[in-house]
Amino acid sequence: MLDRVRQVREASIGPDADDLALAREFLAGDLLALFGAQEPRDQRHSAGTTRWLIEHGHASDHDLLVAALLHDAGKGAQRTRDRIVHVLTEWLPEPLVAAEASRFEMRRALARSRAHSQRGAELLVAAGASPRVVELTRLHHRPAGQDAMLALLQRADAAT
Repeated sequence: MLDRVRQVREASIGPDADDLALAREFLAGDLLALFGAQEPRDQRHSAGTTRWLIEHGHASDHDLLVAALLHDAGKGAQRTRDRIVHVLTEWLPEPLVAAEASRFEMRRALARSRAHSQRGAELLVAAGASPRVVELTRLHHRPAGQDAMLALLQRADAAT
């Protein structure tokens, strides 16, 4: 619960110069543009996720770091209240709360939240990301099983 309170408190804080420099260190071209197209709070979170991995000894795994920077690229534009409602309703069946074609922006935003891993993977394919980066992004909310790299991404994501 305290992590969720922290997330709401920090939702309006965008990336700083170090976050943007980190993105430029590992991304170029269309991938860097995809990072820049994320909401500022997602840029900050993704840079934090990447920094966590580096601090925990994974600085040399390029695909893991690229996935950390872009794992939430599929979220699209969302207001803070949309994200709060997503967290509060994620246990409800999707048809009750989320619909891509709804006339209500919140329901459309909830649909984007629920599908962001797959949508992000599609954006990464179009931007020329490696197959492993695409896979890590697509699976980052599914059980890791025996995939140690996916488990690391999930730990870093949860820690930030």
